[in-house]
Amino acid sequence: MINNVKQTIVNKLLELYQEYTIYDEDVPQNFKKQSFLISLTDHDYSKRLNNKFKSLISFDIAYFSNKKVTEIKSDCFDKQLILFRAFDLIESYRVLNKQATITDNVLHFTFDINYSEIKEEELSDKMQTQETNTNI
Repeated sequence: MINNVKQTIVNKLLELYQEYTIYDEDVPQNFKKQSFLISLTDHDYSKRLNNKFKSLISFDIAYFSNKKVTEIKSDCFDKQLILFRAFDLIESYRVLNKQATITDNVLHFTFDINYSEIKEEELSDKMQTQETNTNI
């Protein structure tokens, strides 16, 4: 399920910025600037009634600018505003607790995604056949 959520985030970023490189969890040594790094920061998973589960996943999207040092903050502020506006609903996932900080000329856009799921069980385990003798 986490991979599905990550893929929807990648799709949203590609929709906004087709020409940017998107990395997942790790940045290579000689990475391209003007890129995004998607990192999973926290995952809370709890059981509800029967076979229902609730999950809260926290993500950090880091943006690396390729602008000159004097223009990096301005570029990060522009990207921050676009991400705040675009990340309300990603396909069927609601985005919560959006925050943004700029640290060492890297924009960190953090948010949570809350979802529920139902674990499907085979009907054969629950359903049994019963034979009734109707001879009186």
